[in-house]
Amino acid sequence: MMMNPLPASRPRERIIEAASRLFFRQGYCSTGINQIISESGVAKASFYSHFPSKETLAIAWLKQREEVWIRQLKEQIAQHASADRRIAAMYSMWYDQIREEGYRGCGFINMAGEFSNEESPIRAVVRDHKNRVRQLIANYVLNEYRAVMKPSEFEELVTVIYSLFDGAIIQAQNFMQDWPIEAALKASIKMLAQYRAP
Repeated sequence: MMMNPLPASRPRERIIEAASRLFFRQGYCSTGINQIISESGVAKASFYSHFPSKETLAIAWLKQREEVWIRQLKEQIAQHASADRRIAAMYSMWYDQIREEGYRGCGFINMAGEFSNEESPIRAVVRDHKNRVRQLIANYVLNEYRAVMKPSEFEELVTVIYSLFDGAIIQAQNFMQDWPIEAALKASIKMLAQYRAP
């Protein structure tokens, strides 16, 4: 699953593509602007004309990554009629992503972990993204359960499925193995089996 599918032909795209590689490989704080400029092959003036700071670049990268990832996730789950199949499709994306990106985990969580200030604009972007993923699970993956469950129970189900899904990528990164994703998928399906969808 390609997170940066745009051709890196224009300076802005080349900068974001270089930043993506570097942020994943060595982290935000260990990546300097000069290194991004060098690897993207743009002039310093060109860099600053697109991104006044490294923080604005990181936010642009995260937003681009989210746009691609959310679109791909919606495409995956739209192919399936049942919630359990849609959940399996979600985890299939995790399998593809961790193998393609070398078990580097979630770019959003990795980025948030480098900012201790909860008021950081980057932390806000990450929180917004995670809230959107949770809402996507509620509205596109589990929606048919809403009609047969109490609102509090439905919210609990959404939270558990979201937490299993999001936690799986962290543990796959931690162990550099697939089994956390397999375990989270099994637990998610087992959780669904406790409820009857229409």
